Amino acid sequence: MLIYICLISFLMLEYFFMQCRWTDSLKNYLKALKTGKNKSGEKYTSRYVGSMVGDIHRTLMYGGVFLYPSDTDKHPNGNLQLLYKSIPLGYLVEQAGGKSLTSKRQPLLSVRPKKIHERAPCFFGSPDNIKELKNFL
Repeated sequence: MLIYICLISFLMLEYFFMQCRWTDSLKNYLKALKTGKNKSGEKYTSRYVGSMVGDIHRTLMYGGVFLYPSDTDKHPNGNLQLLYKSIPLGYLVEQAGGKSLTSKRQPLLSVRPKKIHERAPCFFGSPDNIKELKNFL
């Protein structure tokens, strides 16, 4: 299984996990996936393609989870626009049998943007992966 992580280059994953500005709960989730101390017991690997659509397509084809979390310093409200990026892709993922979630533990498709360019952290993946992530958040 693969875990897809945005905002970073593939060569810097190890360093970034240690130094990133993500919440401790998200770091704990990633550590559990990487070490195999998760619900499935499988060790996950990291992959970064650099295209949200490409990464989500790969998640749909091969499994795993796609994360675009908030950055506690630069983008505390996330960096992907809800109205024309996150919610449309969340709809496609859910139509394909997956789930989507915000960092506030609510389904992404239940969010009603108040502004046209409103942003939010988002997570996409299989129902089992998202359920496990929700327990960590």
